[in-house]
Amino acid sequence: MPGEANIQHQSSRIHRELKLQQAIATSQEARHEPSYYDISMLKAPVWKWEIASYFFLGGLSAGTYILSRMAERFGGRQFEDLTQAGSAIAAASALACPPLLIHDLGDPKRFHHMLRVWKPSSPMNLGTWVLTAYSGNLMIPTVRDLLNRRNARTRTERRAISLLKNPTILAVSDAAGIPLAILMAGYTGVLLSSTSTPAWCKNPWIGPLFSASAIATAASALSLVLDLTDKRDVTPSKSALSKIETVAHLAEAISLVGYLKSAGDLAKPLTHGSQRPHLVAAVTSLAAPEVFKCLPLKGTPGRLSRILASVISLLGGFSLRWGFVFAGHESANDPAAARKNSRAN
Repeated sequence: MPGEANIQHQSSRIHRELKLQQAIATSQEARHEPSYYDISMLKAPVWKWEIASYFFLGGLSAGTYILSRMAERFGGRQFEDLTQAGSAIAAASALACPPLLIHDLGDPKRFHHMLRVWKPSSPMNLGTWVLTAYSGNLMIPTVRDLLNRRNARTRTERRAISLLKNPTILAVSDAAGIPLAILMAGYTGVLLSSTSTPAWCKNPWIGPLFSASAIATAASALSLVLDLTDKRDVTPSKSALSKIETVAHLAEAISLVGYLKSAGDLAKPLTHGSQRPHLVAAVTSLAAPEVFKCLPLKGTPGRLSRILASVISLLGGFSLRWGFVFAGHESANDPAAARKNSRAN
């Protein structure tokens, strides 16, 4: 019948339109699903606050150790306050480093297992050995200064002080300790640059940047302690630390500019991404303390300004490490950055 044929024709047409609409909807949904080019080929770093804190405290400990040992070696008694404060800060900062690393590893045995091999070509393995050797060597000046404060009440303490003040032992300790501290200050930056994370990979400026920041934060921490314990405006130690801090801030600024120029678009997590506030804090910590030094203040206002400048510098040094660590997460999850970084130069 003509009517039935017409009905069948309309039904077939409606069926074809429904299938076409379903195909279009399926195609649109597929466009919202991530393709191969929307998925990064890298696994984001698992490092969190423990490693960011370790990077900061390790650098602070190494920097204060270097300054305190150089002050005693070449400054003598006029820098005795700097030497004692440096030993205390270095020991306190280093004391927190192994627990932070072990907590990040999740199992204390993993830290021990890394000491079962010696592989200098691996920054992580080398760093584990450096931390262990540095911490052991750090105990010599720390124990000596602690016994000095106790004024050698017993014969055993007097013998210990006499032994630790032996010129040969001090020379050997400094000859080993200062190179270890230099490695401790900068190896974390080298470790980052040895990974495949785009924001870090093969960037030659991260090591110098972390080293300069270690000295800057060390000078700030020492200045803070001396300002809190000594109300005098000018002392040999405070004057020397002010100059060291300025030079270190300058070196840190040059290294940071070098890093940003070398990284280019790969530094977007720091320059335009979620870690931009930490980069701003780090840059502010380089300029603000130098501005405070230029203020013509004496007495209590000047002392408070120096304390504030030191606090800003320390917060900036921590923000720098925090920003770099967590910028790695965002960078590794960026498929465009991963593909760009994987291309041959």
